[in-house]
Amino acid sequence: MPDVARLSRDEQRARTRADLLAAAATVFARTGYHASSVDMVAEAAGYTKGAVYSNFASKEDLFLALLDEHVDQAVETLEEIVASTDPAARAQLLGARREEMQVFDRDWHLLETEFVLYAARNERVRALMAERQQRTRARIADLLRRHLGDVGADAPIDLEDLARILIATGDGLTVMSVAEPDTDGGRLMGMVLHLLEQALAR
Repeated sequence: MPDVARLSRDEQRARTRADLLAAAATVFARTGYHASSVDMVAEAAGYTKGAVYSNFASKEDLFLALLDEHVDQAVETLEEIVASTDPAARAQLLGARREEMQVFDRDWHLLETEFVLYAARNERVRALMAERQQRTRARIADLLRRHLGDVGADAPIDLEDLARILIATGDGLTVMSVAEPDTDGGRLMGMVLHLLEQALAR
């Protein structure tokens, strides 16, 4: 017979964590990473500072958990496209759905850039960021492998290097939109993927 009380505590902990992450997203977006504090996140979520520290070791840990959520959401969207869409339509659909992916949101990108600059001067945090990038890159490389197999093409370079190039392209288009808000990053990303696919098919 399941331990109902224990399940209830687990559910409450999960709810508290979700509330804190949602509050952190709002606070970080409003004030930036450096100007935000654990106290501000706790107040916005309606919890005590102790509740934050019982779920996250530090403000850095809280931000990294938020980053994980955003990256997972983006990669899961890509996985859904590869799993459910005809290979010939994937590039266009990915471009069309790019705006759904939180990692490409303009305000989020500014916040993440602030954190990356902070990580560049903090070896421990830089290592944590690098681990996440490696995991994401491996997932993207696997999707590329599956897609290229579906279209009968081979990559002339290492798939993780190709993943690096595509991730950097996506980030670059988001940077461009900071100065030029009318930039259609989805259309341009779809175009890049289509051109790449054509080149590889030859």
